[in-house]
Amino acid sequence: MGTFVYVMASEDKIDVGGLVGGGHRHLLVDRRIVLEPFEGLAFPEPAAVRLELRAADGLLEIGGTIDVEYRGECDRCLGGVVRGLHLDVMERLDPAESARRDPFGESNVLAGSRLDVADLAAQLVCSAVPFGLLCTPNCKGLCQVCGENKNQGACACVPENGDERGELKVEDPAQ
Repeated sequence: MGTFVYVMASEDKIDVGGLVGGGHRHLLVDRRIVLEPFEGLAFPEPAAVRLELRAADGLLEIGGTIDVEYRGECDRCLGGVVRGLHLDVMERLDPAESARRDPFGESNVLAGSRLDVADLAAQLVCSAVPFGLLCTPNCKGLCQVCGENKNQGACACVPENGDERGELKVEDPAQ
C-alpha cells in the first residue's frame, strides 16, 4: 500500500516520480503561485493552488482548485476592472516520454518526473479568463466622437442624423 505525502513546496516543480512509479498513493499540493501578466491582465496576488495528484491507469490525475484575482481594463470604457476567478481542476496527463515531446501537448508541464505546478496553473488560468473584459454587462463605453465615458452621463457632442450622441451607426448590408 502506498503512502500519503503532503507537499507545501517552496519550489514550483514537484517530483511525481514516486507517485507515477507506485511509491506513493497521492500527493497534495498547497501552493501560492505568482502569475505573470497576460494579454493586458495583471494578477496582483499569487494564485492559491490546491491540488491532489494521483496515479491511475498509467496517467497522472490532477484534481483541485485554483483561486486568483485579476485586473484589467474594460474593453468598452477603459475603466478598471477587478475580478476573482475560481477554477475546478480536473486534468489527466500522460507521463510517458512520447507524450511530453509535443511542446503544445497536454503533458508539456511535465519534465522528466517533475511537474511544473506554476506552468500548469498559468496555462489553466490564462485559458479561463475572458477574452472580452467588461466593467458591467451593460457598459455603454466611450463616445465615438469626444471620448467621454457614457456610463457617467451624456456628453456634449451634437447628434448627427438623429443618432444617439456619439453612437456610431452601422448600416445593415441586408437592408
